[in-house]
Amino acid sequence: MTYEYKNTFESIQKLKDGYANILLSSLKEVLPKIKIAKESGKYIGKYYNFANVSFNGNGLPRLSSTNGDGPTEYRGCFRSFNGSPLIDENCVGGFNDLVEFVRKNEALSKRFSINFNPGTVADLKKIEFDRINIIATAEDCIERYIHQFNTFLYDDEFAAAAVAPTVSYIFDQQLNIDISIPILFVKFESDEYQLADGVCIKRISDMQHKSRHQVKSYNTSVHESVMASATHALTLTGWFVPNVERMWDFDVLTKARAYPIELINHFFGALRITSPVNTGYAQVYAIAKGWGAHCTANLPYVQGVTVRSYPAYFEDYYWNTEEVPVISERTLGNIKRIFNEIISANENSISLAVKRLNRCLVRDDEEDSVLDATIALEALLSDDGNQEMTHKLAMRVGALVKFEKDTQKNPVQVFREIKSIYGYRSAIVHGSKDVGKKRIIKIEEGKNTDAHRLAIDYLKIVLRILLENKRFRNPKAIDEELLLG
Repeated sequence: MTYEYKNTFESIQKLKDGYANILLSSLKEVLPKIKIAKESGKYIGKYYNFANVSFNGNGLPRLSSTNGDGPTEYRGCFRSFNGSPLIDENCVGGFNDLVEFVRKNEALSKRFSINFNPGTVADLKKIEFDRINIIATAEDCIERYIHQFNTFLYDDEFAAAAVAPTVSYIFDQQLNIDISIPILFVKFESDEYQLADGVCIKRISDMQHKSRHQVKSYNTSVHESVMASATHALTLTGWFVPNVERMWDFDVLTKARAYPIELINHFFGALRITSPVNTGYAQVYAIAKGWGAHCTANLPYVQGVTVRSYPAYFEDYYWNTEEVPVISERTLGNIKRIFNEIISANENSISLAVKRLNRCLVRDDEEDSVLDATIALEALLSDDGNQEMTHKLAMRVGALVKFEKDTQKNPVQVFREIKSIYGYRSAIVHGSKDVGKKRIIKIEEGKNTDAHRLAIDYLKIVLRILLENKRFRNPKAIDEELLLG
């Protein structure tokens, strides 16, 4: 945030109470007029593209939009559909007082202004966009009041609650948010589970489902049915975003770089290390806490971005899968332990390996997956020695596997399989014509597997062991204690 923005918000703080009082007066004045308009039976208008939520047989949500058949949009009373509007906003004293109050202060007026290039149509016509924007904030309060409290009767307590989010958005220098990342194609036994301070898994409410349906990006295309397929979300609490001088320039939450993507990916790495589920995410969005830039009926206010971080096959009708895996409380405990080990790890190799693991599992090309997996294994287990790297790495994985409780593989078998994986990798990077022959690896008599799947399995095993046994994060400790000792 620049010094100029800081001065802007500091300079308007003395106007906060006055602005809020005029909003309250506007509510008190307009609510009876809207009640009369509603009872007249005349057309007011409904929300267009208002979201609906239903659930498939597998328990995953399905989101869709209505075509002009949402809840009544009471700001329609001030719009002209056929003839004159039901309520002339120019004759609402509170609206006029609000415009006059804002325009008297240059810094506050700037919050509602829009920059136009000289010579544009808007500039030439001198359209009073500031007036439109100022009155729109009052209309937001009216929408929020009626839909949240389901009444046209004025109540001081209700009115204060309806006005507060708008006042906060106009005057607060920092805006509080929670960050939500829907977890695709996985269900959880718990409605809410704490992973760390400010980090939890939480069931997505129907209201939040409806709000997140409109979170889309023009530069990143994700399938809507995939995006909808989440019952729970990774939720990060206690965050904030800086406000900006002109409210129409507030777009930081629609950019992926605004969010803690590394922390998010650490969670998905922990989930993948701990459980064999197929998952990913398609959205990251912020839920406004105590403020709102716009009101849509009684829905929570969200802004966000779509992110294509899931396997391509999810778009091949994967939402119709009959059974969706359920993560138990016991597995959640393991995820919590691994997640906290990842975020507290000081070694860059851990972060790099988790990053590569996540990439492995969203890649379209299995050859790329093998390269990611072997890069991760090398980051975890290689050193500065001059000996042949593949041989040492295979030896170290074979030594570590004895710490893996859920495998019956012995060190010799592991050594051979790692060597085979690296044979496939070598064929890929050197453009060998025989690459297809090395793609399938024999793991026991009569049983084969794909090299890229085996590489990912070993990466998960090694990560799990190193996260739970810190001393082996130094590869030389593996040699000294497990190989030479």
